[in-house]
Amino acid sequence: MTTLKAGAYNQLMSVSKTIPDKVQRDIELVGKIAADDEKAWEGFVESYTDWTLYKAKEWCVKHCGYSAGTYFCGLLSLSIQRSGGSPSSMLPECDEGMDTYIWIFEQLKRRIKKYSGKNNCLLSTFVWTILNSREFYIDWLRWKYGRAF
Repeated sequence: MTTLKAGAYNQLMSVSKTIPDKVQRDIELVGKIAADDEKAWEGFVESYTDWTLYKAKEWCVKHCGYSAGTYFCGLLSLSIQRSGGSPSSMLPECDEGMDTYIWIFEQLKRRIKKYSGKNNCLLSTFVWTILNSREFYIDWLRWKYGRAF
């Protein structure tokens, strides 16, 4: 484990008899992600892409600097592709939303390393709480507009 303290991780593992299976799997997944397991990270991204797309769209719509009809939103394009469709717009694709999508996952990768399964909290609850926190939104605004925001 790179950022999870070995003692804390071992302590969590030693009480695994009292931790529900789902929480135990979540703890193991976070441990693998912390150890840079690419397959674990890909699984995490696949599991949380829909939530991340939703949040990125919510933020970007409020802060889009382009008038409608000028660009096709990259987030919409990814959503269409995930549901089996093919984007049919002839407009150039805007990358700002995808930059936000990537930023969110970079932040989640860093922040989920603090997940411990405390009080049998599921990883999905932990991620949902991060995505919907005011502090996370403010961090995004600072990333997008600079520290003065």
